[in-house]
Amino acid sequence: MSIDDIGARNLIAGILKKACDDYANNKGCPDWCTFRESCADNKIDFKHCDAKKFLHSAWCAALCDGLDIEHDKYIAVCIKRHRLSRNTHKYVEQEIRQYKNTLKELEYLKNEIILESPEKQEGKSSAIGNPTASKAVKVSMDKKIIELEKTQKAIEKTYRRISNDKKVVMEEYWQGRCTTAGLAYRIGVDERTIRRWKQYIVYSVAVELNYL
Repeated sequence: MSIDDIGARNLIAGILKKACDDYANNKGCPDWCTFRESCADNKIDFKHCDAKKFLHSAWCAALCDGLDIEHDKYIAVCIKRHRLSRNTHKYVEQEIRQYKNTLKELEYLKNEIILESPEKQEGKSSAIGNPTASKAVKVSMDKKIIELEKTQKAIEKTYRRISNDKKVVMEEYWQGRCTTAGLAYRIGVDERTIRRWKQYIVYSVAVELNYL
């Protein structure tokens, strides 16, 4: 390997390390941050915002290729180093715990729109428009429904891709039958492993909700 190649690899490694460090740091979200509303509970700073965009970019993937690093694994390491704020962690965990209620609320909100009386078209004509299409549009544009569906998809996507043992831990959020000790005994692992798996589940859902 030539000196130029070594220098290039060192430069790439430095860039990736800097991005990882900036992503892991958490110093508060400035007023001008474009992510301020969507990640208000996370309180991330401008360096984190820039790093977040970079990590998921084609540029970052190309640099990882230059060092023979798998892009997905690099992102996983960065996420592992980052820490959710206590409030955000509690919020995401509560969303997981309330998953069944979220499904019920979604069904209620959709039915409320679907079963309501069709509205008359505005203007001179008193004819009824296409009620099915109108209601479908209202369902798809309802902000509360959109937010609940986002949470639903994040939880379900996480559940589908985790191991069977972690699925048991995640299901316990909805069933609430076992203590940590009881769950550990049931699966055949120690309590520390259960706590680690719970954190993994929370972080995985947080990624899907764009908190990480």
